[in-house]
Amino acid sequence: MKFKKITITCTSETSEIVAYTLHEAGSMGEVFDDYDNIRQVLDEKRWDYADAALFSPTDGCFVSGFFTTETDETTVLAKIDALKSENWADFSGLKISVEIIDSVEWENEWKKYYKPFNIGNIVIVPEWIEYKPTCGDIPVKLNPGLAFGTGMHETTSMCIDLMQRIPLQEKRVLDFGCGSGILGVCATALGSKSVLFADTDEQAIAATRYNCQINGIDNPSVFLRDVREIKEPADVVLANITAEVLISVKEVIKGALNKGGYAIISGIISDKAELVKSEYLRDFTLVESAQKNEWRAYLFKL
Repeated sequence: MKFKKITITCTSETSEIVAYTLHEAGSMGEVFDDYDNIRQVLDEKRWDYADAALFSPTDGCFVSGFFTTETDETTVLAKIDALKSENWADFSGLKISVEIIDSVEWENEWKKYYKPFNIGNIVIVPEWIEYKPTCGDIPVKLNPGLAFGTGMHETTSMCIDLMQRIPLQEKRVLDFGCGSGILGVCATALGSKSVLFADTDEQAIAATRYNCQINGIDNPSVFLRDVREIKEPADVVLANITAEVLISVKEVIKGALNKGGYAIISGIISDKAELVKSEYLRDFTLVESAQKNEWRAYLFKL
């Protein structure tokens, strides 16, 4: 199967909003190639193993989005071009390239840079890498395939961090829009009683089932459907989506929770954070917030 790869040359400062724009335009996954990020990891010594190729500096930052071959790239490029009118960052140097690639090339692209890494006590371990946990580590194996959620993106890592701030033992968890299933799998590893995975995308459901399998989760509750069809409320809802969707499904999330339950929401670009927060504060109490670069996440209690 072939895909259309649209690559934007930008800066580290603008890379997150470029990736967000590609995602909003229909990208099925984004890949970053930014040596500044690699250098930061190397400087902070946050690695278990680093490929020698990572030590070779590259010029610029590249963000690639992957689309079906039927995608009209002029629509995508128009959204990228519209960024040049923004004045909060320098978007003037954006350069765009388009190519057709084989799916195998895409699926293996990010494996070059994806190594075990910690988010609190959780260690996200690529399925193809052997890892021996040290004291206190809670390893979670992952092969995201074509579904969103590797743990490397700020929106996902903030969710995983925030869920370690609440008691998950013996709790029923709903992974709302599960993607790769990474959040629900981490909740299981942290001691939750049960996790219900729900998504409306068949590829996400397949990825979730596979990641449950490699983590020893037998007979996981994975559903290809709208969460409004789920009858039994949860103690914790995890939702890493987008600001607009989080606002539109706030009542759904509220209805899916037991009184006193927690909602961890993420996928919120900073300029829309206040809109999301004010909407949720109508019914929830804010327990904690998190920010990484241009992204926000919130922990609310009902």
